Amino acid sequence: MPSIDITLNLSAEQCHAHYAGAADSIRTRTLDGRSVLLPSRVLHHVITRDGVRGTYRVTFDDQGRFVSIVALR
Repeated sequence: MPSIDITLNLSAEQCHAHYAGAADSIRTRTLDGRSVLLPSRVLHHVITRDGVRGTYRVTFDDQGRFVSIVALR
């Protein structure tokens, strides 16, 4: 399965906007510099009370649909 590694640094307030549905996507960069647009829903299980901070691996199926996101560091 294809995957990308991304770094996220979102405050609790920014995460709340995504969780509440006010923002439906996250724009970030991969570790190799590519721009990526992800649906906000992929972050729901990695959000903490402090927000989302760290490096994550996002895995997709062969059709490009989201499968998982896991913290790397």
